[in-house]
Amino acid sequence: MPGLRSREVAGLPPPVGLRVMVVSQGLDRAYDRARGLEAIGYRVAAFGDVGSAVAAMERHEPDAAVVDLGREVGFPADAVAKLRGATDAPIVAVGCSGTMAEMLRCFEAGADDYCRPQCSTDEIDLRLRALLRRIGMANGHESRAEPEAPRRVRVGAIEIDPASQTVWKDGKEVPLSPTEYRLLWTLAEHAGEVVPSKALIARVWGNQYTAETHYLRLYIRYLRQKLEDDPSRPVYIVNRWGAGYALEEPKRTAVAV
Repeated sequence: MPGLRSREVAGLPPPVGLRVMVVSQGLDRAYDRARGLEAIGYRVAAFGDVGSAVAAMERHEPDAAVVDLGREVGFPADAVAKLRGATDAPIVAVGCSGTMAEMLRCFEAGADDYCRPQCSTDEIDLRLRALLRRIGMANGHESRAEPEAPRRVRVGAIEIDPASQTVWKDGKEVPLSPTEYRLLWTLAEHAGEVVPSKALIARVWGNQYTAETHYLRLYIRYLRQKLEDDPSRPVYIVNRWGAGYALEEPKRTAVAV
C-alpha cells in the first residue's frame, strides 16, 4: 500500500545517509535488520553484541541506534544502558517480552523509544524519523546537517570506497557486481575478524536464505578471482573452517638474507 506509506512519512525527515547502529544477539540477526533499514536509505553498521558496538562507537558516530536482541534473549535494557553510557544519540529498543515492565526498564536505562517484539522495519524507520525530527526542532533547524561520508577501508593492496562503492587493487579499479560489493563490504566492516557464514548470507541475501550456503561459496569464489593474485591460494579472503570468512592483511613471508 504505497499510498499509506507515503502518508505515514509525510512531514518526517528523510533517512537517506543517516548513520544507524544496529545491535543484536548475533550478526545474522543484526544484518537481517540492517538490510531492511539500508533499503530505506540509512547507512547501517551492524554488531552482533553490545560490547563490540560500544567499542566502535567513536569510529562510527551514529545518528541513532537500534537494539534488537530477539525474543529468545531478553533484557534489552542492559544493552540500552551500555549504549547510553557511550553515546547521546537516540536509541530505539525492540522488546524481547513486550511487557510494560520491560518497556519501563528500557526507558529507565536510556531508551528514547520502544517497539514491541518482532516489529516491522517500517515501524522502526518511522520512530527513528520522529526522534530525529524532534532533535532537529530542538536545535532550531528542520533537518540535520549532511552526515560525513563513510571512510575508505584499506586492507593490503585492496582499497574500498563505500561512498562510491568502488574497489581498487594495486591502484587499479576492480569492477564488482552489486552482490559482490555487498559481500566484500560486509567483510571489510569487520576486517581482520571472522564473520560467520550465516551472518554474511543474512546481510547479502536476507535471513530467509541462511541455509543456502552455495550462494556464499559461489560469490566468495567470484571475489577471489577478481582480488587474489592466486585465487587457489587466497591470502585476503580466507576461510576459517566451521566459523566463517575474514578479510585479512596478507601475511608477509620471511626473506632469507
